[in-house]
Amino acid sequence: MGLADRIFKATRDRRIRLTNGGELEITFLGVGAAFSTTMFQSNILVVKGRTHVLIDLGTRGAVALREGGLRVLDIENLLLTHSHSDHIGGVEEWCLTGRYVVPSLRKIERGEYKPTLVTTTDYIHTLWDCSLRGGLEHSEELGRGRRLGFFDYVNPRFAQYVQTCGRPEYVATLGEGADAIDLKLMRTNHIPDSSRGWQTAFYSVGVLVDGRILVTGDTMFDAELIEDFGAGAEAVFHDCQGFKGGVHASYEELMGLPDELKRKTLLYHLTDGLPERRKPEADGFAGFAVDFRTGTYVFG
Repeated sequence: MGLADRIFKATRDRRIRLTNGGELEITFLGVGAAFSTTMFQSNILVVKGRTHVLIDLGTRGAVALREGGLRVLDIENLLLTHSHSDHIGGVEEWCLTGRYVVPSLRKIERGEYKPTLVTTTDYIHTLWDCSLRGGLEHSEELGRGRRLGFFDYVNPRFAQYVQTCGRPEYVATLGEGADAIDLKLMRTNHIPDSSRGWQTAFYSVGVLVDGRILVTGDTMFDAELIEDFGAGAEAVFHDCQGFKGGVHASYEELMGLPDELKRKTLLYHLTDGLPERRKPEADGFAGFAVDFRTGTYVFG
């Protein structure tokens, strides 16, 4: 049974069809914000035929995967939006599993298998030097004083920078033919809280999947982002917090979006209590996003 057949098998009878057909599947491991204690973190699995990519892998990602019938070692393609722990907290485990657990299971030499990380040249050195190096560099002795580097663990798939007159965009493709997943990454304004736009913000990206599904990642309210990349999309998954201020878009700010955008916007990255306090359908949204225990979004 292939990965696409095994992924969240229990939810197959709870597919949420937003269009006819079933080519592209979006499954949330969780819909909670970083500090949520009632919901898994907002890491998102995209599957198209035999191709998959997990967008972010947070500190509790392995637990969510297990509840969905998967293991960390099943994730062969990973894309990271930024360096907060609810988005990269499980990456060290993913790297160590790929280097040490997979070879023992597949009876291959260490280093023969490397999972793929979709990233940009603007981010990969920051990710390694500021977040992952301390836990991964000294895992083994390579001899002649050489320590492990990030490329000993992963095969990088660098998204190509696309020259635009606006915010930076990067494009990459995973898979081939009908199973190919096209990814467009765009800079977002997430941190620090004093930043007035992506131009002065620390690295953070949203993702447009196959030109059809916009996942904002983490961002402050940015109407231009949603209108530029969400207007032509079939659905927009937008992070949302229950109060105004800080480093995420608030429910109140998103309420000001044009009606045609709100009707296809599902809210995720939710703070505890928000789902009980708000009724997004009554406010013109498509609703709150749901995790794998409730269903998988299917796009034709």
